[in-house]
Amino acid sequence: MDIQVWSGWLGGLAIGLFVILHFWLIGKPAGCSTGYGNVCGLLCKKLKYYREGEYRDLNNTKLWFLIGIPLGGVLSAFTSPGEWHLSFDMGMYDAVLPQSDAAKAIWLVFGGMLIGFGARLAGACTTGHALVGGAMMNPPSLLAAAVFFISAMLTTQALFAF
Repeated sequence: MDIQVWSGWLGGLAIGLFVILHFWLIGKPAGCSTGYGNVCGLLCKKLKYYREGEYRDLNNTKLWFLIGIPLGGVLSAFTSPGEWHLSFDMGMYDAVLPQSDAAKAIWLVFGGMLIGFGARLAGACTTGHALVGGAMMNPPSLLAAAVFFISAMLTTQALFAF
């Protein structure tokens, strides 16, 4: 089956325009790790880390940005040419991941938890550092983005080396 997707340059242009438009309209840089913190704050109300500040605010723009990411993916899938279906097909990663859908789901949840932890540790997510911080030429963001991408490349190489 031939899979048709949106052109990479069109997606990149849309992301770049979104970053500029978000900052222009909201007055704050885009990013979703704070939205992730909001979700954790709503689910874990007893943890002191999430009791105060923006983590308890349901009207936080970053929370809505976080919600919009999967909604945008669904919109893109439904408006893309060709047939769309839900799948746990991970492409070349199927060779190194468990074969059952339940085991893949567990790995995805675990990976998401690691990404959330790393985003909080780094002070922002890849969106915040690479897209927004990179566009602003913020040196710590450029360094963080370089570490993110180098780590991803090394991890992928390590997975397929054995």
